[in-house]
Amino acid sequence: MEKADLTRIAAEAGLTRLSDQHLEQLQRSLAAARELADKLPKDLHWSEELSLTFRLARPTGHKP
Repeated sequence: MEKADLTRIAAEAGLTRLSDQHLEQLQRSLAAARELADKLPKDLHWSEELSLTFRLARPTGHKP
């Protein structure tokens, strides 16, 4: 990826004063994220996808 592209991506994220070393780290992190995203299954049926649920704890002293 070109340095100008990395600088533009960083600026869009609000990172306007990155050194060359930081831009290299950004490039590696973008490549790693792309690689991980490519490994995710793309053909799951809606019923096979994970669904995280959040339940609030019952108030203390609550009787069923």
